[in-house]
Amino acid sequence: MDMDDFLGWTSSSEDIQRHEEAYNKEMMSGMVTSSTQFNYACFLIQSKYPGDVRRGISLLEDLYQNPDESGKRDFVYFLAIGNARLKDYNRALQYIDGLLAVEKSNKQVQELREIIQKRMRGEAVKGAAVAGGVLVGLGAIVGLGIALAKK
Repeated sequence: MDMDDFLGWTSSSEDIQRHEEAYNKEMMSGMVTSSTQFNYACFLIQSKYPGDVRRGISLLEDLYQNPDESGKRDFVYFLAIGNARLKDYNRALQYIDGLLAVEKSNKQVQELREIIQKRMRGEAVKGAAVAGGVLVGLGAIVGLGIALAKK
């Protein structure tokens, strides 16, 4: 699976539910392990529902803030993926650039950066096309109004 496919992949509701149950079980016992929280967050950010993705980002940010955690690189990487899935490309690139500042030759991170930039350009083109369509439509209405006013 290449990185572009990975960003488009969605986790099943069953997978999310299974990890949510494990997370809630540990939450009820008073001690959530970082691996359980990380796994749950990763499945959430691969959800097709933006609310789940935001929840996954929140759980990852929580993990990142913990000074005792050693997996910060993974947290940052998946924070970039989650933000890219929400189309918050600027924030995703901030995470990616932070990783590249530490690991300049990391091919996986470089590839994710290229995919995010490609998607940013695609969104910009879509935005320009919509704006152009609106202007054309507005111009047609104004032109029709002027033509009718002359009659």
